[in-house]
Amino acid sequence: MDRDAKQSHDAAMPGLTVQRKAPTVALQAGLPGTLEIDTSTNCLVVRSPMSTPADPDRLVDIDVAWPPGWSVALRDGTPALIDATGQLACRLGDEITVGGGFVDIARIGVVSCTGQERIFQASELTRV
Repeated sequence: MDRDAKQSHDAAMPGLTVQRKAPTVALQAGLPGTLEIDTSTNCLVVRSPMSTPADPDRLVDIDVAWPPGWSVALRDGTPALIDATGQLACRLGDEITVGGGFVDIARIGVVSCTGQERIFQASELTRV
């Protein structure tokens, strides 16, 4: 049994929120951060700096609704984000910027992996 197969039996793969259909309007915001796993929900999130005057080093886990067909798979024994063509989009710990914008889950008809009511609807991804 190879290492990837053994890993998949030992730990549950993280989940992620995926859009059911491609957005008709591409939102223009950018969400910078790091691809991480929210350990309380076992979901892929973007950990992003959201500083306030009271807490200048604050980090927030943002649930991202990835484009249709995106998924999670093991690459080199570690969960990674895979695009709709089956190619590696990014790995845990990668610094990324996600293009898109915040929307209510009811508006786009998805179920948030983390249970959040507002998610970031992704239209593109850039590794920094």
